[in-house]
Amino acid sequence: MAAHLLTDIGCTTGFGQKFIHTGNRQKTLDVAMGAYWRDGMSAVSLNEICRRAAVSKPGLYREFGDEDGLMQAVLDHYQQQVLEKMLQILDTESSLQETLTALVAMVTQVNDSEAPKGCLLIKMRDARLHLGEATQQQIEKTHQYQLAAFTQWLEYLAQRGEFNSTMPPDFAAIYIVVQLSQARAQIALGEDSGTVKAILTTAFSVLE
Repeated sequence: MAAHLLTDIGCTTGFGQKFIHTGNRQKTLDVAMGAYWRDGMSAVSLNEICRRAAVSKPGLYREFGDEDGLMQAVLDHYQQQVLEKMLQILDTESSLQETLTALVAMVTQVNDSEAPKGCLLIKMRDARLHLGEATQQQIEKTHQYQLAAFTQWLEYLAQRGEFNSTMPPDFAAIYIVVQLSQARAQIALGEDSGTVKAILTTAFSVLE
């Protein structure tokens, strides 16, 4: 990440507000990720993020450069905190069907908490023409990272003779990501999780 970590803990602005320090970076990213994920990028101002994270605006600019730098860092944070957990399901010791079943269960799980629903990466991809250059580059980087993980998993299964679909692994990876994204979007819209689960299971059946 281009933004450097600050070491001047306790440094204040002329208005008596503290700059962001290393300990607050994580909190700021968590707050911004939740806000962008739940409310959308255009609905949340930097002032609101500063208020929720209890940091100064000069400190936020010093840490992330600008709003584009913050969004880039947030998406990288989302990849590490959220997407990585999903990709851990790609356990190469499990069968294709077992792994697909686990993916279906994960993306269609609905809890009663206030955790954001849907997929932040998809929301950012949909809005990418209105986002900064650094964020657009991070969107593509994260998207390709996800596709590469699924492609490598499918190639490994193919070598073991467990993936025999007529789809080549790279195309099948795109197919899987699209289906997962659509399922998340339906869950976010409040569609019945059982129905979404059945549809996603049917969509994945062509891979088995």
